[in-house]
Amino acid sequence: MSKTIIITGATGYVGGHTALRFKEAGYTVIGVDRRITIPAAVEYLDEFLCTDFADIVDYCAPLREANAIIHCAGTSLVGPSIADPGEYYNNNTAKTNRMLDWLAAKKWQGSIIFSSSCAIYGDKAVCPISEHAAWRSLPINPYGWSKLMSERVIADHCRAHGFRGISLRYFNAAGCDIQGRMGCLKDGTHLFTRVVDGILSGEEIVINGNNYETRDGTCIRDYVHVSDLADAHLEAVCLAEGMTNGEYRTYNLGTGRGFTNREVLDQVKDLAGCDVRWKFGPRRDGDADELYADPRRFMQDTTWQPHRSSMADIATSTYNWMKKTYYND
Repeated sequence: MSKTIIITGATGYVGGHTALRFKEAGYTVIGVDRRITIPAAVEYLDEFLCTDFADIVDYCAPLREANAIIHCAGTSLVGPSIADPGEYYNNNTAKTNRMLDWLAAKKWQGSIIFSSSCAIYGDKAVCPISEHAAWRSLPINPYGWSKLMSERVIADHCRAHGFRGISLRYFNAAGCDIQGRMGCLKDGTHLFTRVVDGILSGEEIVINGNNYETRDGTCIRDYVHVSDLADAHLEAVCLAEGMTNGEYRTYNLGTGRGFTNREVLDQVKDLAGCDVRWKFGPRRDGDADELYADPRRFMQDTTWQPHRSSMADIATSTYNWMKKTYYND
């Protein structure tokens, strides 16, 4: 009999790739999402519950069967969180607390794997950033705070109710399934998506900011392939099965390398063999100069490696997916 997992945000970018990975591994995959964002993701769900993740406990039968909940749902992006912080604190933190309250009331016992973010680290963290930096360099935007608060909420519920919890702090998710089964949205905000779309559409793209304290003035980020993140979720579920009830851990997911926005732009252009029109725009509020991970803790505790996360694999998989899906190749 296969194991059962629930994925919140199951038709989103990370959630969809994670559903694909668990389906490949032989799990029964139940997806929860309030809308279908990436239609291809539904193919890899044994059951789809079109509802807000905070209402998951209304579906008691799937809940009783689930060994783990992969909590990918939430509101992302730094800039909008500054303009509308309430949406982030409500959707990311308050609803997570509500879901965990209801899980406890139903006497559910299982593992919570939470999609956290490198945004919890502020602009004073020393790179490569270790997990211990979370309380030495605090977030500089509401999105980061909402993720850090959610981590605390989950940790406290684990201790109180016997859940096993792991927070995976993603650095910059990028790329698409190498086999072309799953991908990104055309209007995605990730830099690789924007550069590839500029190449394919001929539209000018904007690089936000050229006055960061970095080697070329553009901000530095650690890019990890979304399929490597999906692998990490599978590793985390297996890891959590060996943890004690009430135990909670945090892990960085990244490559340990950082690239500037200009370097990403240049490398994608070179790989595509095409030029792209671009210009500098104003830097965005809430963006740190430099964020790249020390991912060794997760690598030591599991067999995980970011083996698809080369710039070439990220750029090529993004280009192939977008050309096929949005430009009628």
